[in-house]
Amino acid sequence: MRKVVLLIIIIVSTFAAKAQPQRKWFEGTLYHTSGEIFDGLISWAPPHKGEYEDGDRILYCADEKSEVFPIPYYKIKSFVMGEDSFVVSRNVLLKNSPFMIVSVDNPTKLFAVKTAKNGFPLIINTGGFTGNVGMGVGVGTTIGGGTRTTYYYGPTQDKVIKLEKKQFIEVMSNIMADKPEVVAKIKDKTFRYGDMEDLLTYYRTGQMPKKSYDY
Repeated sequence: MRKVVLLIIIIVSTFAAKAQPQRKWFEGTLYHTSGEIFDGLISWAPPHKGEYEDGDRILYCADEKSEVFPIPYYKIKSFVMGEDSFVVSRNVLLKNSPFMIVSVDNPTKLFAVKTAKNGFPLIINTGGFTGNVGMGVGVGTTIGGGTRTTYYYGPTQDKVIKLEKKQFIEVMSNIMADKPEVVAKIKDKTFRYGDMEDLLTYYRTGQMPKKSYDY
């Protein structure tokens, strides 16, 4: 019986490991609340609900051979990870997701908040018996999920409003007012609420995404 249980645990653990993405590291810079600045390698992914007892955090190391340090959000002012710049919001409404990507850095800023979707629980009950009482060993993991992106806007990361569909044209036209050609495509609905990533690509590069917008 013990061999069966052990085998199931190994199988489920292996399956879970394959189902979850490998942690990725990026060159970056950490701006500590102490005023210190650290260059090195940074790793972060949106945590699942309840993953960390003390809130969100990043992992930092000076280089590939150095010790890895977990840095909690309350010790971080901001950080750069790869091509993305993050700030830490002290807004109580974002206490569970304080890391915000600065998508547009204008007087009215656009921030992206990425959160982990809940996966599907996988439970395998081994069954089995001990004495006269039936006892099973439940082996669980979570598979699937993904990431959800929510956009906020405001003058700072601490004073933000969630971007809603009904506000899209007015708010995004204001945020991107420095590029009239982009505003024109917002107002004629070439870009809609669900096209945010394509809109940001066009705003940054001036190139229309490959997706066809002939509707």
